[in-house]
Amino acid sequence: MKRSSTAALAVAFSLSLTACGGGNSTKQAAPAIAVRTAVAQSGAIASTTDFSGSLVAVHRATVGALTPGRIDLLAVHAGDRVAAGATLARVDSAQYSAMLAGARAGADAAGAGSAAAIAGLQQAQSRYDLAAKTAQRMGNLYNAGAISKEQRDQVQTQLEVARAGLAQARAQVQAASGGEAAARAGVAAASVPVNDATITAPFNGVVTQTFVRPGEVVGAGSPVVRIESDGMLELKVAIPLGDLAALRSQHELPVRVDALGSTTLLGSVRSLVPSENPALRSAMLRIDLPAHPGLLPGMFARVLVRARSSRGTRIPLSALVERAGQSGVFAVHAGKAEFTPVESVVSDTRSAIVTGLTAGTTIAVSNLAELTDGAAVTVVTQ
Repeated sequence: MKRSSTAALAVAFSLSLTACGGGNSTKQAAPAIAVRTAVAQSGAIASTTDFSGSLVAVHRATVGALTPGRIDLLAVHAGDRVAAGATLARVDSAQYSAMLAGARAGADAAGAGSAAAIAGLQQAQSRYDLAAKTAQRMGNLYNAGAISKEQRDQVQTQLEVARAGLAQARAQVQAASGGEAAARAGVAAASVPVNDATITAPFNGVVTQTFVRPGEVVGAGSPVVRIESDGMLELKVAIPLGDLAALRSQHELPVRVDALGSTTLLGSVRSLVPSENPALRSAMLRIDLPAHPGLLPGMFARVLVRARSSRGTRIPLSALVERAGQSGVFAVHAGKAEFTPVESVVSDTRSAIVTGLTAGTTIAVSNLAELTDGAAVTVVTQ
């Protein structure tokens, strides 16, 4: 009776396990994760560093007033485009014009005096020539005994008077000529402030700032307008001395201007000059940019400098993952994903050179977020 009870209990326990599923000891395997793969290869990547700066005009000038006075015309505003020689502003030149008119009147008077002196010289020369001929003729007559000594001496006296008059006339012409030259120089000097009262553009460009308003009084040298050429722009950037080696053999560099979006311009290296301050440990790189619509002074830009190439195991950037703070890739072998730690040496927009991985290793490049070390994978081609 006891044995039958034990057997019944065993059968009941067995049925209970069967009903609960305890009799099935095999777990359902997780489905394989579909991944695309790539093969790590030996290769090289040239690292790229960008340096930023602002665009500046190759030609720029702050145009000032040469003539002191009151501004009676401001012909431009910030943003205006101007041509070389165009009027930017004007200083009231009434008093200088009056001085110029006086100088011109004096020069005209001096010119008239010079002309009168020249006419007097011509007359004195005629008198001298006549006296000289008369003295020669009377001398011949005296030698022939035809006239007296007193008559000859009288003619000689007249000749000396004519000679003295000629010398005086010549001196008067010289003095008048000097006076006229001084008067003409006065006119030239008086013309300077009148001419300088009109302030003009030294080259084609854009007005970037005005410093005065009409009616304001300025002194000689006071800034009036700042102008920058808009056709010739350059990028000026400070380059650390440690990066200069990558630039020495490069004559053209790609430049990206933020305001132009993804547009890349090819700039020409104009100069690379070490800083005069050794503590800065940098050099000034100046790059000329080609003309381009929408390019203006003051825009922010970056120059892309490519350094020396680094060789090693090259993989797609899409293969890199991070697990528990460690960078790595998932190597695919025998249907399994194996996490392999790597360190990136250098990278570009598509690839990376890494250490810790052997060229020829097949690695996963898709569905990486789903992968864990040892996960089953199936390789797909699309």
